[in-house]
Amino acid sequence: MKTSIILHSLFSEFSRDQLHAIMDLADEFDGKFRVVVTGIQIYDITKDAKEAIIKRLPEGVQPVKHAAVNSVVACRGTDGCSHAFMQTMPLAKYIDEKYFGETMPNKVRVGISGCPRCCAEPMIKDIGVYGMPDGFVLVVGGKSGNRPKGGEILAKGLSVEDTQAKIEFLLQWYKENAMPKEKFDHCLARLGNPFIVTE
Repeated sequence: MKTSIILHSLFSEFSRDQLHAIMDLADEFDGKFRVVVTGIQIYDITKDAKEAIIKRLPEGVQPVKHAAVNSVVACRGTDGCSHAFMQTMPLAKYIDEKYFGETMPNKVRVGISGCPRCCAEPMIKDIGVYGMPDGFVLVVGGKSGNRPKGGEILAKGLSVEDTQAKIEFLLQWYKENAMPKEKFDHCLARLGNPFIVTE
């Protein structure tokens, strides 16, 4: 029975050395190699090969877990794109380094874009932000798959610091309030806007 492994690097950016090492591992264990939404996948390998690959991953690369923060994707923002309104790299680096792989009731995907072109697909992530001239727009509860839907806008005009705080709050809120295996958008639909305090 063949299996696969999906690999993640810091906000889904892989260095040349990381890519070469991953491709070499795929070749060594007769696997196939492709880029997927959550990172890089080595597939058509045995379970023994998967275990061996995990032990030999290059520095900064780790396997994607399912019931966890399993995808943090960001565009280059103002550090590399003329369309961007907001800087994305520091926010993406902070969220990825602190939360990637943290156990959650179900998978959580985060997308961070510097403008409304939304190259990091924030509108179909569990938690997403995109930049506007007056700050970040926070979007939650989006999803892809066989029943895709756009996320719900919960806040606008956010600074990088405000955005970071709200993402951290949402991750903790979901972890504490979701039922076992409940998806983020289902939890949001059941409990409503977590930023509205009810008495």
